[in-house]
Amino acid sequence: MQRARRVGALFVAAVGLIVLVGWYTQTTPLTSVVPGLVSMKPTTAVALILLSLSLVFTQRRAGLSLAAVAIALAAVTLVGYGVGSTLGIAEWMPGIDLSGVEPRMAPSTAVAIVLVGGAAIAGTMMRTTVMQVLAYGPLAVSLIALLGYGYGVSSLYTVAGFTSIALHTALGIAILSVAVLLQNPTVGLIGLLRDRGSAGEMTRRFVPFLFIAPVLLGGLRVWSQRQGWFDGWFDVWFDGGSGLAVLIASVTVFGIVLTWLAAVKLRELDGQRDQAMGALAMLNQSLEYAVDDRTKELGEAADKLQTLIKIAPVGIVQLDAGGGLLTANDQWLALSDLTIAESLGDGWAQAIHPDDSARVSTEWGVAVAAGSGYETALRFRTPQGQVNWVQVSTAPIRDEHSCVVTGHLGTVTDITELRNAEARVEHLAFHDPLTNLPNRLLLLDRLHRALLQSAGNGRGVAVFFIDLDRFKFVNDTLGHHCGDAVLTEVGIRLRLNARSTDTVSRIGGDEFVVICPDVCSDRDVNTIADGLQKAIAEPILIGDQIASVDASIGIAFGLGHDGAESLLRDADQAMYLAKDRGRARYEVFDDDLRGRIERRLDTELALRDAVQGGEIETWFQPIVDLQRHTVVATEALARWRRPEKGLVSPAEFITIAEEVGLIQGIGTTVLGQACRAAVSLPGRMAVSVNVSPRQFVQNDFGVIVKRILTETGLPPDQLWLELTESAVLDAIGSAARTFQELRALGVRLAIDDFGTGYSSFMHLKSFTVDLLKIDLTFTRDLERSAQDRAIVEGIVRLGDSLHLDVVAEGIESIGQRDLLMAMGCRYGQGYLFSKPQPDAFPAVDFGELVGA
Repeated sequence: MQRARRVGALFVAAVGLIVLVGWYTQTTPLTSVVPGLVSMKPTTAVALILLSLSLVFTQRRAGLSLAAVAIALAAVTLVGYGVGSTLGIAEWMPGIDLSGVEPRMAPSTAVAIVLVGGAAIAGTMMRTTVMQVLAYGPLAVSLIALLGYGYGVSSLYTVAGFTSIALHTALGIAILSVAVLLQNPTVGLIGLLRDRGSAGEMTRRFVPFLFIAPVLLGGLRVWSQRQGWFDGWFDVWFDGGSGLAVLIASVTVFGIVLTWLAAVKLRELDGQRDQAMGALAMLNQSLEYAVDDRTKELGEAADKLQTLIKIAPVGIVQLDAGGGLLTANDQWLALSDLTIAESLGDGWAQAIHPDDSARVSTEWGVAVAAGSGYETALRFRTPQGQVNWVQVSTAPIRDEHSCVVTGHLGTVTDITELRNAEARVEHLAFHDPLTNLPNRLLLLDRLHRALLQSAGNGRGVAVFFIDLDRFKFVNDTLGHHCGDAVLTEVGIRLRLNARSTDTVSRIGGDEFVVICPDVCSDRDVNTIADGLQKAIAEPILIGDQIASVDASIGIAFGLGHDGAESLLRDADQAMYLAKDRGRARYEVFDDDLRGRIERRLDTELALRDAVQGGEIETWFQPIVDLQRHTVVATEALARWRRPEKGLVSPAEFITIAEEVGLIQGIGTTVLGQACRAAVSLPGRMAVSVNVSPRQFVQNDFGVIVKRILTETGLPPDQLWLELTESAVLDAIGSAARTFQELRALGVRLAIDDFGTGYSSFMHLKSFTVDLLKIDLTFTRDLERSAQDRAIVEGIVRLGDSLHLDVVAEGIESIGQRDLLMAMGCRYGQGYLFSKPQPDAFPAVDFGELVGA
């Protein structure tokens, strides 16, 4: 296209150059190019040469400049026509003799050159729409002029008597107009002609016809008219052919415009069609890819399914609608130990254990008839006799359209290990893992059953609660592995010495329980208890070591109306009674023991509200200086004023309070009441408070003492804290810091009941105390027992050597007092001086005592 555009432009420039040469050389034939035609004006030739060169030059600025000069030359010509003057155009071309010929180009030529130049400039500036509008104007002008020459109608190329458009001028303008259009061959009519789609096909077919057919028909009409074939009115109508030419040109132009518009619309439709086809092609491609991928996935899934079925850890079988086996994987064959041929049809039922066969056959027949799934646990028995537990699950396969059951798919899972594990777990849940004896849960169940049987046969059930004596010693000296061996051996001995109907169990630690149903008399109970004790007491050989234990046995006797838990609890209480009475014996739970337990429980329940209810009181007993006959301190003693029962002594509730964890509250209450009372005592008299071992080893005991001293204002050196020997032993391991803090604070510490516990001189060496209190058990027989006198005198001398004050408790007679004074004992207390009283400073009549 670009080559055709340049060739056309160069052709027009060559024609213009030939015309100029003709004018300069006065060679008239050159000015008309073709003999007999109208000559091209020199200015026209120059303008055409300028326009041609503007289209040939590639430099944008040069092309624009040449086109602008050509437009200016044509515009001046038009202005001259407008003002009726040549404006000296004849002198513009020096050396040319026009010989009286009009020097100006024809008006239509000037208009055409202006339009072509404007179109060239618009094309260079990429103004496509403006370029096309301007280019088609001169193309129409040249077409009309060419039709005029073709039809021989001069009015078509002569405007109002002015100079005419030369034929080669009209042809040059037409060529330049087309060359301008070829600057951007992708738009407009040129673009449509090059289009490869339906729009281009239509344009290429119709445009030549629209150019050629009207011209040929118009020429035929003019020739026919000249031959006289039409009436004169037609000549008048078409003005001797000029009207016809204009009509033909108009038809051609309008036809081309309509064809153009139709082609543009058709190209839009082609674009939409191509877009739709492209989308359809992409969709088809996507569908093809999707189908390929899905086919591949299905193939891979089928392969994976076959592989999974083959290597699945469970047996997989396919059955027909009637329940007959069709196929099975290797796992099924391994579980059933049947071949595939043996398993086909109903042959698979051969693998079922005979004990499960009837049940499974019935249930499976019902499931097949109902078209439903089936699930059960059953046993397989192989031809070799091996029994395996399996879990069977089936699901119906239904037709996609009719939903009719066409077969069944089943899985068979080996659950033998699971069943065995469940059995082991169940066994462990009801048995002791060390001795393999029944544990507490199974014991209670069997005891409950024994009591139910007792209600039917009228015979009693005896429960023997056995606790091993000295078992802790075995553990501590021989080690826990020996302790476990002892427990195992005791379990074996109990089973061997119990009756076949009895139940022997271990319920924890070193505690065993034997249930003996069908016991008729106390003689039976005693016989069984004696046999069990003797069996346990036999030495136990463990490797090269010998262990020896005894048993404390509590016995409870029940009938059908008794509860299992309560009967076991009664036997437990009887066992504790046996331990309290010396161990290695047995005791039977009776009404007396029941009453003691009930009273203890009643005391425990009431004691829980005693502190909050303000029922704890503090009484006082004076401590006197035996030598000086003065009161030096007073001992605080806890009392419980229990509603509806009166005053309760410490012996009835302190031990219980310690066991159930209530001693801390009671001890804190007594300590606070004692310190508040001691503030008002005369002569900086001290107050002595007993501290329970469990209270003393509490982590916050030291904090509690400091807080009470601060709240009451009592000086620390006026507070004596009495600790039993067991409390001192505990302090060595867990409360040494508290012991030292109290000493540093100034509180005086005393060892109470000295000589009755586990004291040693090492304890006195490890802990600095201030006082030793001789227990009343030594004072009671002081006058009659020389041994007690020796012990008391030894304690007094020990106190003197360690610079400790000694207090003798339980002085009730003048003789006891005098003996103590003779031994050098400094302090004493007891009923001789005063019984415990609510008053913190009870009166003591020393005059009467001195006289005595």
